[in-house]
Amino acid sequence: MPRRRNTLLAAGALVIVLVVLALGFHRLGSPADQRAITADERRVQDLRGLAHNIAAWHKLAPPPTLADLRQHQFLHLTDPVTRAPYEYHLKAGTEYELCATFDTASADSDERWVQHSPFWQHLKGRYCYELDSSRPPDW
Repeated sequence: MPRRRNTLLAAGALVIVLVVLALGFHRLGSPADQRAITADERRVQDLRGLAHNIAAWHKLAPPPTLADLRQHQFLHLTDPVTRAPYEYHLKAGTEYELCATFDTASADSDERWVQHSPFWQHLKGRYCYELDSSRPPDW
């Protein structure tokens, strides 16, 4: 009788462990989902870097193109996955837009976006941030 009880307890513990693992993987998403979230975080990091470079070196007027930015090793002008250039559109005066195509909505990343300003949140798909070169972008 104790042997049967031990077997049942072991089977029950195994089922609980498997359920917890399945729920954990479901919550985290597939490896492809995680790669998409990581790529989107990189896109936001790239756009933030571009915006800060513009605010630091082009306060009176944004540059005509992103290629005209003061280059340094941490400045990325292209999407990390597609290698397509980020979109850049001049607006009136010191205003401009930076655009990227995101694989996920920032809300899908859960707590990771708490560390970023709400300004940098985005929807899935093509999304543009409206910025002004005369003042630093929101972090």
